[in-house]
Amino acid sequence: MASWAGEFPVNIRQFIDYTTPSMHYEIDNESLYSWNVLQRFYLKRIYTPAWIDDSTLGNNGYVLLNYIRQVDRQGLQPTDYHLHLIEKYVDKIVPFIPMDNDDMMKLDVLLTDAFMLLGFQLYYGKVDPEKEGANWKMQRKEPEMQLDLKLEEALAANDVANSLNLLAPHDRSYWMMKDELAFFLVLSGQPWPAIRSDTSIKPGEINQLLPKIRERLMKLRYQLCDSLSIIYDEELEKQVQLFQADWGLNSDGVIGKGTLEALNNKPDKLIDQLKVNMERLRWLPLKVTEKYIIINIANFELDLIEGEDTLVSMRAIVGKNYRETPVFNERMTYIVFNPTWTVPPTILQNDVIPELLKGPEYLVKKNMKLLRQDGLEIAYGDIDWSKISKNNFPYMVRQGSGPENALGRVKFMFPNMYDIYIHDTPSRGYFARDDRAISSGCVRVEKPFELAVLLLSDIPEWSPAKIRSAMHQETEQTVRLRKPVDVVLIYLTAWTDGNGRIQFRKDVYHRDEMVSKALNQKPETGKFNIIPF
Repeated sequence: MASWAGEFPVNIRQFIDYTTPSMHYEIDNESLYSWNVLQRFYLKRIYTPAWIDDSTLGNNGYVLLNYIRQVDRQGLQPTDYHLHLIEKYVDKIVPFIPMDNDDMMKLDVLLTDAFMLLGFQLYYGKVDPEKEGANWKMQRKEPEMQLDLKLEEALAANDVANSLNLLAPHDRSYWMMKDELAFFLVLSGQPWPAIRSDTSIKPGEINQLLPKIRERLMKLRYQLCDSLSIIYDEELEKQVQLFQADWGLNSDGVIGKGTLEALNNKPDKLIDQLKVNMERLRWLPLKVTEKYIIINIANFELDLIEGEDTLVSMRAIVGKNYRETPVFNERMTYIVFNPTWTVPPTILQNDVIPELLKGPEYLVKKNMKLLRQDGLEIAYGDIDWSKISKNNFPYMVRQGSGPENALGRVKFMFPNMYDIYIHDTPSRGYFARDDRAISSGCVRVEKPFELAVLLLSDIPEWSPAKIRSAMHQETEQTVRLRKPVDVVLIYLTAWTDGNGRIQFRKDVYHRDEMVSKALNQKPETGKFNIIPF
């Protein structure tokens, strides 16, 4: 059994019990962040130390200290967790000489508070997604984790590092991003001169810039045998195509403006990008339905996943940067084949009313009808258009079913406060674009028929043939899913794919910087009990 000086538990009790809410909860002028949890934790232990063994720091303490030193690989700041103070008191430890009781008390409480804050931030994230997350409205994890119990279990098992790892996201991508972040941290600060060209470089050509491009790719771990050749050979073409795929670019092997722009991204920018997106993974809810849809807005892609398997992937079109698709999650409950489209308020005000003020031709061209608020149709000529404006339009506009309907032949409904849904589109050519942030907020999908088939696969009467027929009828038809399916709209500009390759994307909505700034700020000083339970 561990032993310690008799005064040590008394010191802890005095510190824990006799500090009042009117005082700053701090050690050596540094705020503590988990006051309620600290009180509960030490009371259950009858104020015995958690980290001190035989009047010196035990192994668990050194494990936690080492974890904190390396937590930058998870995109967090080691200095947030009392690193300098902990190291100060650890440096006072002299072999075979007992520590001063007051120093032991401070070291023990600092380590406990560091574990609590670190565990909280690994589980929930450091940044408040609704304040600094830029329109992140995803349902959060429920506040049911008891950090004091987690710490007791970790100490009893002598497994502090693994206990903290289990609080972090279980997503395989998170841990692979941790390795990527460690790699780019090594590259940080290295010279990274921009590579510029006025013209595209195509396979088979000779260009004096190719050695610089080869060197850059090799620094980024792309496999090339020759770093000096000025000939754009087949080996280089394959690696350029791989790089383009990793950046969501058209993998044509042509080294143009977009490819050079991606190659010129400095390691420090990519470090920030990885940190921001690891934080976003910490914000995600723990549970989804067995079959679920995930849409990465920044990647313009939809995946239907069941268990560990991706059933289908397809290109998607998302909102413009001034009509952003929001980040949220809801449950899809039904599908509408051959839908009509009631124009939503924003599109009605900004796009449709200005056209209607020019005359009735727009209605004919778009197969639209004017409706009163009670749903009854009204003729264009029965409206006094001299009194109509964008802000004064007491009517609805509805587009009829058909091949030119803005929603295409099918829409997938997950009722939500944003009136966002997934749908087909008659404008198929846009799916060939690299940048597909061009909708008014809803998500258009490349393979609506395949998605409908997979979502209705557990309803035998809805065969692929019946689904195709329903999509080409003249009347609207609604089908309820047998089991609701979670739809998760996420915004990730970095992640690792199923093959373990790091993926980077442009920050099309310019959201990364706000999260990055918040990550780099120290937790608020003087704010008692930052951990609310």
